[in-house]
Amino acid sequence: MGEEPANRSLHEFWEGRWQSGETPWDHGRHAPPWEEFVEREGAPAGRILIPGPGSGHDVKFFASLGADVTGLDISPSAVAAARKRNPHPNATYRSGNFLDPDPDLLGQFDWVIEHTCLCAMDPGHWEGYARSVRRLLRPEGFFLAIFYRNPHDEEGPPHGIDAETIERLFGNHFTQLKSWQPERAYESRAGREELRWFRLKPPAGR
Repeated sequence: MGEEPANRSLHEFWEGRWQSGETPWDHGRHAPPWEEFVEREGAPAGRILIPGPGSGHDVKFFASLGADVTGLDISPSAVAAARKRNPHPNATYRSGNFLDPDPDLLGQFDWVIEHTCLCAMDPGHWEGYARSVRRLLRPEGFFLAIFYRNPHDEEGPPHGIDAETIERLFGNHFTQLKSWQPERAYESRAGREELRWFRLKPPAGR
């Protein structure tokens, strides 16, 4: 995907990619592992937030199943593309920084659903990412993630994540409910992903 230059903000970097049409991560459809999850566990319900949804394929998929889905992207051009390509009555697209979410979003979601946002970030942002997931979820809400475990390019992005890092980022605050390697995937990601489903632990003392 190309590195985030140190002298440019995340907003400038990703907005530049969308304005130039350099979006090789966009496969033109939702992530195949989501179909597998829904068949096995049922469709996520309530309010869902999807960070970094790009042109909105995953947002529309979950919205079409009845959930109220918000796609939050740092690039206004991505938001405009999503509204044009994947509109749905249950889908809302808005511009914002997932690492510094707007106050009206905090504690408002039953699910945060991750696909390609975390792996696109420099690992130096991952602690902030995990903190934002916790801040955005309602008590005992769910975090559902497709982790990119084994990218083709070790340098990244996309950046691979190992089991120890997943545990460090999410183990203290979440209970893992299920995990498996999806049988369905984009061709370039086959055998390189892991799906994990977590629930936010209740506050201490409860």
